[in-house]
Amino acid sequence: MGKDYITRHGILTAATSTYVLLATGSDGTTGLGSIKIPSNRNRITSIKATFTIDGVPIVEVGNIAIIKLDGKGLPGGLQEFIVGGVSSAETGTSVGMSISKRKPTKIPTNLAVTGGNEISIYGAYVGTDAGSQAISVTIEFGNGNGRSANYYVRWDSMTQATTTFNPVSTTTENDTAVIVTEKSASRISRITAVVVANANHVETGVNFVVKLSGTGMTEQEIVVYSTQKGLGGGTVTDTDVILAEPNIDGVDIDIVGGNGLNIAAAYLGTDPGTPLIAVGLEVF
Repeated sequence: MGKDYITRHGILTAATSTYVLLATGSDGTTGLGSIKIPSNRNRITSIKATFTIDGVPIVEVGNIAIIKLDGKGLPGGLQEFIVGGVSSAETGTSVGMSISKRKPTKIPTNLAVTGGNEISIYGAYVGTDAGSQAISVTIEFGNGNGRSANYYVRWDSMTQATTTFNPVSTTTENDTAVIVTEKSASRISRITAVVVANANHVETGVNFVVKLSGTGMTEQEIVVYSTQKGLGGGTVTDTDVILAEPNIDGVDIDIVGGNGLNIAAAYLGTDPGTPLIAVGLEVF
């Protein structure tokens, strides 16, 4: 049996850390609102999304796009996903343009839905406003069995010294909160991470590590990302805009459900200048 695909678009012109309903269709129709889940479907089996700046970007800043699914069609409540990032670096006197291409981020999911009910897709960005963010999201509806997963996102600016773990505990809407898993949860099955520069990024290469800890689990450390900046000789006289693709990594970490789950991150190398990191977890 095939699957069903529904797509929504939006321009994120609101302030940072503010969710906006994605309510535009691919034909330009606005105000579409919620999506009605096909009556014969019980799962969202994947999410595919793109994220770009629609216009002239502000230089030496970066932001990360996050989407939220919410509505009566989600028996597990709201869910959040990292879908991309962008950073803009001034590498000299701007006299031209850069071109950056990236395929859509595809996130495999096992998310229970109630057929015939509705869900809404919201988009937001964290970090510093780099311009008008254009975001497009496709939801893949299918069928599945067994336990459904829940999806969480936290982010933070990493302003600490290198090799020092910094809490990644800020919610998309700019609060600070520990992730509290469902009581039935027993493992973390996937980590999504993306890092962008949110200031003048010096010429260096840096590797990023995420640490997961909490009551009822063994502390774990996982390499998740790397960034690099260097002129490579000569003089570059353009503004360089880079679209950042999230790293999606399957893991298998035992946890005891109903407890707090903490995320921290560190980077190894020379301080690159205020990196911004977002981390997403898939928890069964």
